Amino acid sequence: MKKIALTLCIAVFLSACSGGEDSPKTDVFYSPHPDDEVLSLGASIIHSIEDNKEVVVVLLSHGRSSKAIYKVNSKLLAEKLPPISEVEFGNARVTEFKNSVRELGVKESNIHILDLPDGNIEKGKMMDVILDYEKKYEGDVTHHVMSDLDPHQDHAMTGKALRELEKTGKINDGFYYLPVQEHNKMKFDEIVKIETKNNEKYFLKALEAYEKWEPASNSYSIGKISVPEYFEQAKDWKESRYHK
Repeated sequence: MKKIALTLCIAVFLSACSGGEDSPKTDVFYSPHPDDEVLSLGASIIHSIEDNKEVVVVLLSHGRSSKAIYKVNSKLLAEKLPPISEVEFGNARVTEFKNSVRELGVKESNIHILDLPDGNIEKGKMMDVILDYEKKYEGDVTHHVMSDLDPHQDHAMTGKALRELEKTGKINDGFYYLPVQEHNKMKFDEIVKIETKNNEKYFLKALEAYEKWEPASNSYSIGKISVPEYFEQAKDWKESRYHK
């Protein structure tokens, strides 16, 4: 009887260990606006895919409040084309986002679009979003947000929400990313670099999704028109930086 009991104990122990190893590992990346996912999170997204994680990318807002709409409409008028509305502008930004995330290698079913108010993402609402994804992807979930020290309010609010959830023990694991334009100004713990030619190709194609000007197909190069210097910096750095 002692031998049988011992065997059963060993079997249970091994089963528990095996279950832990086989539990799904999911990385959820939260992009406050279209283009944040590639400019600041892109290298880490590619790395997570390469590491066989289930990668989910969530767009939090359509980015309709961007002043780039005036530059886009000026360019359209110069080409004797009608201007676009704020709603059309937001939809075009979402299309750029989807095209970019696909180029990074994320599955279509793992690209999620929300519509939180651009310029007014609230900490409480962001906490709800994170908890929803924690519940949706049961198992080993890691949340990737922008730094709570980010100068941009919407960006910082994603970090503040995650920080609050970690403090209260509702979330166990998260990373806080620097915006590419702050790489030389903010402290960080780790760098994730694009190191292979193949991955560099995916990364550059994801950036190019924001550079396409083709009004006939509702492509307005919004990302590049909005922050051209950030795109140049991303091409130079080819990395993500984060802190805990």
